[in-house]
Amino acid sequence: MQETAADYRISVRSLLLRPNETRTVSKVIDADTANSYGLPCQALPAVEGVLENRAGVLMFRYTLRCVPLLACDRCLSPVTEPVEETFTHVIVTETASEQNDAEYLLAPDAMLDLADVAMTDLRLSLPTKTLCSPDCRGLCPICGQNLNEGDCGCQSADITLDYQ
Repeated sequence: MQETAADYRISVRSLLLRPNETRTVSKVIDADTANSYGLPCQALPAVEGVLENRAGVLMFRYTLRCVPLLACDRCLSPVTEPVEETFTHVIVTETASEQNDAEYLLAPDAMLDLADVAMTDLRLSLPTKTLCSPDCRGLCPICGQNLNEGDCGCQSADITLDYQ
């Protein structure tokens, strides 16, 4: 069964009204949704966590597991590195100012978009530089040959690239 965007929206209204109440959350984000965030995955993003009202403060703590399909920044080879990260957010239905937006997870209609939260957290947790190996030689700047597979024969010896 294909899930729709609405299937990822969770009402937190009842939790906001009940201190010390908890609710478990378990969801796998489908491939189309992951792709819509620009993150195709070999193993789909799985969210396991708890929504909890701690004395009137709504907390969302969860673990995200997946294997995103990335490309090496030097040679463009596929890189599949498993991700398992734990995130904690404070959920609010409104903020006093735009400055507070970065500190809290905003659920303006008391609806939490689980896919948006998880895919945004995933994107922010990925390294800024993805490499297939620390000693990746990259592509020849002249012919485009993957230099990890062997030299191409171009006169690129005069060209020095700094990947640092």
